[in-house]
Amino acid sequence: MSSHAKPRRRMATVAAAAFAKPRRRLVTLAAAVVIGPGLALLASSIPADASIPAHPRWESSAAFGTWTTGKFDLYNNEWNTAAAGPQTIWGDSYKHWGVQSTQADSTSVKTYPSVQENYSNTTLRSLHGLWSNFAEKMPSQSNFDAEAAYDIWLNNYKIEVMVWVDNHGQRPAGSVIANPTIAGKKFAVWQSGNSMYTFELSGNQETRGTIHLLKTMNWLVRHRYLSSSDSLTQVNFGWEICSTDGTPMDFTVTHYGLTTKQ
Repeated sequence: MSSHAKPRRRMATVAAAAFAKPRRRLVTLAAAVVIGPGLALLASSIPADASIPAHPRWESSAAFGTWTTGKFDLYNNEWNTAAAGPQTIWGDSYKHWGVQSTQADSTSVKTYPSVQENYSNTTLRSLHGLWSNFAEKMPSQSNFDAEAAYDIWLNNYKIEVMVWVDNHGQRPAGSVIANPTIAGKKFAVWQSGNSMYTFELSGNQETRGTIHLLKTMNWLVRHRYLSSSDSLTQVNFGWEICSTDGTPMDFTVTHYGLTTKQ
């Protein structure tokens, strides 16, 4: 991506949503997920293809279409509304879902379709473990720019920590501050300002694996970029999509799990 700092993707709870906020923030409201405009659970006007099943449990082309499944939300999250093109999200569960996205050939991040879990007053020092298993697939074409990444928000969306696992043509914001090995994986750690940190897998990218998210944040605590009193707000996994060269392309999650141990 460009050398400019990445725009934010902030979400909000129902209580906070009473105030005027950027549209890219998620409102966690289960009733709206089922009956809100632009959402469909079984019917679809989108032709089926390899990525969009004929009859998924849920499907939406709404920019902020949302479905609550278990403790997770699936979120279409076309947060860069001025630049985002069409995108359809579908899901059978939080473990099996995907999007078909059509984004212009430019360097800005347009969308971050994701699966997310919200937390309340969960400090880093109260956690004994936070890890995730994933399996995902990006397009088979070569003319796209995107990365599969975890996006972790702390202190009510004031601090952002990302973990990039599968990168195609992207560059994290900021500059590299360290190259640690964490839970057997080598990372480059990028810092942008005092509120954004990105752990990018060095060398081999992964389309499936296990990421120890708490260990990445504890590395930041040990090196005094974070405090153990900082609190977890939200954990997301999905794709930051910049470009599909103006053609529809498919992104799919075939497995996902997030374990929190307190």
